[in-house]
Amino acid sequence: MKVLITGAFGNIGLSALEELLKAGHEVTCFDLPTKANLRVYRKLKGRVRVVWGDLRKLEDVLVAVENQDVVVHLAFIIPKISRTGIDCNEKPKIAEEVNVGGTSKLLQAMRMQPVPPRIIFTSSLYVYGDTHYLPPPRRVEDPPRPVEHYSRHKLACEEMVKNSGLTWSIFRLAAALPISLRLDPGMFDVPLWNRMEFVHTKDVGLAIARGVSSEEIWGKILHIGGGPSCQLYYREILEGVLGSLGIAPLPESAFTEEPFATDWLDSSESQRILNFQTRTFADYIRDMHKAFGFRRYLIKAFSPIVRQYLLSRSPYYRLKRQGKAWEGKVALVTGASRGIGRAIALKLAQAGLKVVLVSRSEEALDSLKEEIQRKGGQAFSFPCDLTKEEERIRLFLWVEEKFQGVDVLINNAGFGWYGYLKDMSWDLTKEMIELNATCPVHLIKLFLPGMRNRSRGYVINISSIASEIPSQGVAIYAATKSFLSTLSSALHRELKGWVTVSSIKLGAVDTEFFEHSPGEANLIIPGKVFPLSPEKVAFKVWELLNRPRREIYFPRWLRVIPVLEFTFGWLFDALGPALLRRQIPRSARSSKTP
Repeated sequence: MKVLITGAFGNIGLSALEELLKAGHEVTCFDLPTKANLRVYRKLKGRVRVVWGDLRKLEDVLVAVENQDVVVHLAFIIPKISRTGIDCNEKPKIAEEVNVGGTSKLLQAMRMQPVPPRIIFTSSLYVYGDTHYLPPPRRVEDPPRPVEHYSRHKLACEEMVKNSGLTWSIFRLAAALPISLRLDPGMFDVPLWNRMEFVHTKDVGLAIARGVSSEEIWGKILHIGGGPSCQLYYREILEGVLGSLGIAPLPESAFTEEPFATDWLDSSESQRILNFQTRTFADYIRDMHKAFGFRRYLIKAFSPIVRQYLLSRSPYYRLKRQGKAWEGKVALVTGASRGIGRAIALKLAQAGLKVVLVSRSEEALDSLKEEIQRKGGQAFSFPCDLTKEEERIRLFLWVEEKFQGVDVLINNAGFGWYGYLKDMSWDLTKEMIELNATCPVHLIKLFLPGMRNRSRGYVINISSIASEIPSQGVAIYAATKSFLSTLSSALHRELKGWVTVSSIKLGAVDTEFFEHSPGEANLIIPGKVFPLSPEKVAFKVWELLNRPRREIYFPRWLRVIPVLEFTFGWLFDALGPALLRRQIPRSARSSKTP
């Protein structure tokens, strides 16, 4: 039988490939031509047909799908570690293009064949969401409740597959841990008491290989788990792996307290049909030892150092140790309804601070407040328009009455506009100056006396690298951020020993900042390539609170920008107008001032 595997050189793909070849099938692999994938292909050369391509390109997929009997669709961008280098939850738009858009292209290509092939789509138990308040196991008929981008993408693809008109089967996989030496940063995102069903990646490959030849799987959703002997708690899995390497158990404080979307599964139906459960968790440990080789003995010899290194990689361990000093303190975050402000509010609430959420959008603030409270934090929403002086005073009086002041003030609210200054209305110009510059000054003036009287207080102003390199197209925005940076530095020196004032100068951040800019008008906005995630910015703000400095650049390499501006400012002067003209469409260039 001719079988196509998408994402063939990944964790599950290689196991499926091995079992399909053992069963005598003719296999075509479809994947990206990365260095890692090319290395794997060289080992398999002559045994498989390979089509290198992008799942998002119909022409590539058509070449791969031609004359196939069955398609095993594995290719997907996942959270945390991905061979593409993309994190599904940090880059949801790109991930959706690949995961949902790519699956749509694949189904389209399959329907275009004279004899459409069948499809096995590998989904995940993540689609059930948090189910730890329910008795196990999870059954196929349980309602899906996806809680993040990856599981939403999986569920969307399931629906597309079921409605495609093709012959299909959906495999919802349990936790198929990779046999790898890489440290997954997500290992700390699961509480130790979390239920988790393990399934050996080779058993998943066996299930896929037997499913290809089965007539009983089609039109069914099947659970692919390790079975009752592999229904464990995360503590058992982690301590089994680390303990076999001589590393003492990690403390519970190194792990999140939020439930993770894994559970035990009822896989009796799939086991009856496919008879694939041949390996246990002990087999996985033995395979891990083989992968480590002689390095296993080095790890055992230096196990205290390795353990300390692992703890250093846990954001929760650092957070809980640092957070004790912050429990019960009050933080006010402006622009908290989305993007950077939202991420900062979540981080501070997680650390035990009472967070006052400020923004125009009452609905968005209430949603964020509910999310924080659901996670055990304390949040208070105060919708108001910070461009109005009377609203800022109303906010101050409310906070003073309720909390007798704030301990932390995060001046984050602001917006940008890109284009010629002549095309920017005066009302919009005044609004930007009011929100980006006047508002932070006024809030600092209002809350500063209370902070100074208590001899404690922290002000962090969210600035931008635009303050250091005033560029064409962002004249007013750059000016307001330059003002904010200068104000921060001056107050840091003026209030030293009483109140700490800091600024963080950011590069491009992956938010809706410019999407909501009235001046975008189909412009090619600079700085959208490789943007920072709001969560990374929030963590940097948390670090700045615990290790105060006058100013920081994030990412660090931005520190070279002032030097470049000083050295090559003449070049920017010469090229600036030309670059801006190239980015503004001809129709926009000829438009008149509103």
